[in-house]
Amino acid sequence: MFAQVSPGPLSKAHRDLEGPLACARCHVFGAGSPQLRCLECHQEIGRRLSANRGYHAAQVKAGSGSNDCGRCHSEHNGLNHRLVRWPVPKEKFDHTQAGWKLEGKHAQLKCAGCHQSKYIDPSDRAVLKRHDPNTAFAALDPSCTSCHRDVHAGQLSGHCTDCHSQDTWKNPPGFSHDRSRYPLTGLHTKLECAKCHRPSGTGADAAIVYKGIALFGYCASCHKDPHGNAFSGDCARCHTTGGWKQILPSNGFDHNRTDYPLLGKHAAVACKDCHKTQDFKARVAFARCLDCHRDQHGGQFAHRTDGGDCKACHDEAGWKPAHFTAAGHAATAYPLLGKHTDVACAKCHLPKGKETVYRVPFAACTTCHQDKHKGQFAARPHANRCEDCHDAAGWKPARYTPSAHDRTSFALKGAHAAVPCSGCHAPRGEDTPYHPASANCTDCHQNPHGPLTESTRCETCHSAANWKERGHFDHGQTAYPLLGRHAAVDCLACHKPALEGGVRRIAFRGAAKDCAGCHADVHGGQFHAAGGETGCAQCHTVLSWRPTEFDHSRHSTFKLDGAHERVPCQMCHNQRRIVDGRSAVLYKGTPRECKQCHQ
Repeated sequence: MFAQVSPGPLSKAHRDLEGPLACARCHVFGAGSPQLRCLECHQEIGRRLSANRGYHAAQVKAGSGSNDCGRCHSEHNGLNHRLVRWPVPKEKFDHTQAGWKLEGKHAQLKCAGCHQSKYIDPSDRAVLKRHDPNTAFAALDPSCTSCHRDVHAGQLSGHCTDCHSQDTWKNPPGFSHDRSRYPLTGLHTKLECAKCHRPSGTGADAAIVYKGIALFGYCASCHKDPHGNAFSGDCARCHTTGGWKQILPSNGFDHNRTDYPLLGKHAAVACKDCHKTQDFKARVAFARCLDCHRDQHGGQFAHRTDGGDCKACHDEAGWKPAHFTAAGHAATAYPLLGKHTDVACAKCHLPKGKETVYRVPFAACTTCHQDKHKGQFAARPHANRCEDCHDAAGWKPARYTPSAHDRTSFALKGAHAAVPCSGCHAPRGEDTPYHPASANCTDCHQNPHGPLTESTRCETCHSAANWKERGHFDHGQTAYPLLGRHAAVDCLACHKPALEGGVRRIAFRGAAKDCAGCHADVHGGQFHAAGGETGCAQCHTVLSWRPTEFDHSRHSTFKLDGAHERVPCQMCHNQRRIVDGRSAVLYKGTPRECKQCHQ
């Protein structure tokens, strides 16, 4: 009989509707097709269908109303029949079908993380038929504030997605400070929001202030004036948001109106480098460079009258190049002269940064210059003083004079005074000898005479005035004194030069002492005595070639008597003949008979 009234028992959710008199609460009876009245009871679903939102709005056929509910939710199947049957497990449910796609952080949440009674809208909750709202999947509002607390306390629009995304709350990609009343520029773009937007209130009422920040266009509202009200207080006149160190050139402040105009490199110096306390009214010492700059030279110039102040060598244009000139060097203990004026500073003052030495020793030239003579002048009187021979005008020519040479152990006399230095000191670069081992003539002059002895030194015959001047040689001290005409005879007439091994030599020892050794026998051997001697001395002397010593009575076999004594020799000796290839007067074999000469 029960089956004749009802197709079967209702589910556990609808069991309070059992009975023949309660059918009309769910069914519409009358003419026409049967109608259901589900939405009259489930108003929360009806409201979503009317608003065309939620899962049911996408599943229910348009215009079908409650009649389409039975397509998914069938009744009269018993108490244990489940009215909701999902085609897939709820963890795999495509949330897009509910009209709200899960993205970003939301895709990682469990269903129960959002579907809780505390997130259900109160108006929907009032008509919700579930006994446990925590098991309901409907009646949620997709707006952010339905689940999330409005941390902005209504200061902003309430549409969180205008600024935030479902990926992260921090650094909202949809927000741009440029669209606000205070666009962020310079270093402000790197600030954290909390630096400016601080919370107000306490406890649950605490909220970060985003609107209504007072005086945000005035720097002093956030930044403390470090200058002690030395200026107008309008920071933007000098600074930009790019940084405090960047000073605007058009800030209106003219340092040239102060007691210390900024010139050269000073114009680019940051204010804080001079104004240490940022109190720009505090007096800054500037009378001396050393008031601000540290002495980079370690007090090397502290002895000066200015105490070594930098401006003696430098100016505001830069440390380099220094304007310390040769004229300035002239006021020091070592004026630059000659070639020294062309020497670069770094040649003497070796660059070592702060360790560069400017007060270099200069008492001796060898402090800077290498001894090119390798100690040849280390002894007295020079003691390696280059200035005895050279000066700053240049190494060449040396100003070592003959008079200075005369003070050495070898004074320049005679022709030596005209000899150039290189004539004796043969140039060999750094090996040029200036102190020869000895001062003998043969050290410089070729010896044409063969081996010499102590008694036959060059100066025995020659003088420095002229090599050809030999008059001071005393031939009388030899074994062959020069007498008569011999005294006027040139040395080379007896001591004749000869080539020996390509060297011109003159023999002075072993020269002939007899007449025939030098003089030709014009008599053709007519007067050769026993032993081969010519016997010239019987007739001739060194005073004259005329036979002044010949005595016809003693030296011949024909004594001249009477008138014969006055007869010239050639009257009797008038015949000539060729003897040994030359014409000679016959002295022997002259006629002796009177008739041979007299008719």
